[in-house]
Amino acid sequence: MNKSEDNPDMRVLRTSSCKSITGKSTLQYQLAVTPDNSVHIRITKNTGAGQFSPEWIRIADIQKSLAKGHKGSPLTSFLLQPLFKGKSANTPAFIMAALTQEKLLRVLKGKKRGHELLDPEGFNVKMDKLAASKSKPKVMTSTRKKAIVKKAPTKKVAIKKKASVEVRFRPPRNGADRKTFTILHLCDP
Repeated sequence: MNKSEDNPDMRVLRTSSCKSITGKSTLQYQLAVTPDNSVHIRITKNTGAGQFSPEWIRIADIQKSLAKGHKGSPLTSFLLQPLFKGKSANTPAFIMAALTQEKLLRVLKGKKRGHELLDPEGFNVKMDKLAASKSKPKVMTSTRKKAIVKKAPTKKVAIKKKASVEVRFRPPRNGADRKTFTILHLCDP
């Protein structure tokens, strides 16, 4: 049983990670349960520069705030702002990204920051199962594939490549200045 360091009544069920809504950073978040079986979420890490508040927020409070959105309109992180009064402006958007990873929300086509609520039943079943278990919390990572990024050659490699270039010269003809040469061809060896 893993207790939260800052709140001993909170039992961490799972630590997971996901991409931020913009895709610029990777977020780490935790899901936990209290003795009264209410599930909470918080952001614990961000690989980007954006600040966040690591406070625990009840999933039920988040769902109530999102339910206040206009029917037929995309849900945005602005609906969660009242839950984080006086805290970082990034936290609501980071929570939305985590809820999308947990399949409580879905990104609308063509709307990077617009979401819609999904049926929470699958999530609730998973959380109930984890809460009933007395094992250590699970650590999960995002299921999205990471892009393969090729690093640019270092300066040292570039210098080596330049040094290995072969230069061929043709001597001057017809009495031209013997110090003048024409470059015929630059090629890699």
